[in-house]
Formats: sequence, structure tokens, C-alpha cells
Amino acid sequence: MKKYIEPFLHALIWVSGFILIITQVNTIGPFRKVDGTLLYPVIFGTIISIILFYTNALVLIPRYSKHKNAYKLFASLILFLLTITLFETVIDYFCFIVYHSTETESFITQLYTNLILNLFITALSLGYGLTKHWLKNEKKNQTLMKEKLSAELDFLKAQLNPHFLFNILNMAFSSATSHGDERTADMIEKLSSLMRYMLYESNVDKIELSKEVEYIENYINLQKLRLSADLPVNINFSIKGDIHKNKIAPLILIPFVENAFKYGVKFGKKSKISIELKNNPNDFQFIIENPIHNSLNNLEKNSGLGLKNVKKRLSIIYPDKHTLNITKNNRFSVHLKIAL
Repeated sequence: MKKYIEPFLHALIWVSGFILIITQVNTIGPFRKVDGTLLYPVIFGTIISIILFYTNALVLIPRYSKHKNAYKLFASLILFLLTITLFETVIDYFCFIVYHSTETESFITQLYTNLILNLFITALSLGYGLTKHWLKNEKKNQTLMKEKLSAELDFLKAQLNPHFLFNILNMAFSSATSHGDERTADMIEKLSSLMRYMLYESNVDKIELSKEVEYIENYINLQKLRLSADLPVNINFSIKGDIHKNKIAPLILIPFVENAFKYGVKFGKKSKISIELKNNPNDFQFIIENPIHNSLNNLEKNSGLGLKNVKKRLSIIYPDKHTLNITKNNRFSVHLKIAL
């Protein structure tokens, strides 16, 4: 019901203004109420005012305010004001004045009259549009803040058991080392490194890309230790660019890597997992491909929650600054690009 209140109030204001002018105003330029030449110019002028007001408020202001470009916003408002004023004056002068009015008035005078009225409408639309845009951004920011707080709370809840498991892993590592079980000790050490990163290093908004890459490499190496000869997997992880210059949101890439190992590896079947990281001066690209050994329905059902969560994080952390393309043909392919 609330969404209809604002349109209703707008319609009420425009209709009331139109009725007020028709009933209370006797003369507008060369148009007179007594000779019946006032009605049609007022109808046309009202339509022009509505077009001017809502084009400014709902199209031009949101478009340029979004990019915080005051110069382009001001230029677009002035250009549209002059264009629509010229159009209105041409119609007034060559149609209404020539064919309906008994008075004479120069084109320049009519242009000046229309310009003054349209400047007033432009000022109103500017105030309304900027206020509406600000309120919309405030609402969006509050929503994002609530989602971020909710995600942080969920993360803190999830830390309780990992802390306990992390301590147990340290004990298991000491035990395996003392008994000469190097393979088990190596697996425990890599797993401990992953958990240390998750628990202590990733509790920041942005982290060095090199650390995120190190975390992915540790995860891949741990997976290699887990895989046996019955699971022939070719893993290719290539890095292009200097990974020590940029920062990225922590743990934003690992869900795609986990997904590749979870659903791209199957007993008795050859698999090739390709991971490519491109770090450019102004953007970052992450491309990963893996075979589909499960049906697409099972893949979407099982991995949907993880992909949904990472999409949500991307929309919160990098709004309008990322593109994510996921294709599912013979291979499952992910292409993520983030503007840094």
C-alpha cells in the first residue's frame, strides 16, 4: 500500500496545480482566459513540465550522481532544459499563438517566459531527485550494513569449533612428527596453515593478494596429498602479474576452488582442473575450469549454496565493480573479474 502513496501525492499535486492555473490565472503571455486561448497552452505546458521534472529527477540525476560527476549532471540538466524549452516555444509560437491567440508576441519573449517557468521546474526536480537518490543510497547502505553484520556474526559463530579443532591438529602434528609419520605430519601442517589463515589472518576487509594465493596453493597441495593413484587429476594453477601490489577480500576465491575439487574429481576417471589468476594494475581476473562428473542437476543442488553465498559476498563487497560468469556445458567454468 505504501508504494502507491507517493505516486498518488504526485498526481494530486499536478492536477491541483493545473486546476489552480485554469481557474485563478487570467493571462499567461499572449493567452487569455476570456477569449478561450488559455486552456490548450496550459495543458501542453503541464505535459512539458511533467516530462522535464521526471526526466531530471528519475533519469539524469540518478545516472550521473551514481558516478559522482557533478559537471556532467549540470551539463545534462542545462542541455535538456534548453532543448525542451526551445521545443515548447516553437509549438507555442507557431501553433497556439498563430492559430488560437488574438494577441501578438515575439518568439524571443515567449522563449524567455517558457525558460523562466522551466527553470523553476528544473530547480524543483533537482531538489526532489537529489533527495530521493540520497534516501535510496542510505537505505541501500543500511541494508548492506545489516547483511555485513549478519555475515560477521555467522563467521564468529563458525569460529568456535574450528578453534577447538585447530588445537587438536597441533597436538596431532606433534604426535605424528615424534613417531616419524612424515606424510601425516605434512597433511596436518598444511591443514593447520589453512585454518590459521581462516581464523587469524582473514578477519580483515581486504588482504594482500599474495596471502590469498598462498592459501589457495596450500589448499591445492593438501588436495594432492589426499588424492591417490586411482584418482588421476591434472591440476594446473598459473599466475600472471605481480600479486604483491593489490589487495582483495579474503576467502572470496576459495569456494570456486573447493567446488572444482568436490565435483570435478571422480574415482576411476581422469580429471583436469585449470586455475588461472591474472592480476592487472586496475583489475583482477580469476578463471577456473573443471570437468562435470555429476549430472548438472546434482551439481546445482549440491553446490548451489556455496555459489549463492559467494555471489552475495561479491555483491556486498564489490557492488558494480565485478562480473561473474558461470557456464555449465561439458566443463564447469567460472570467470570472475574484479575492478580494484
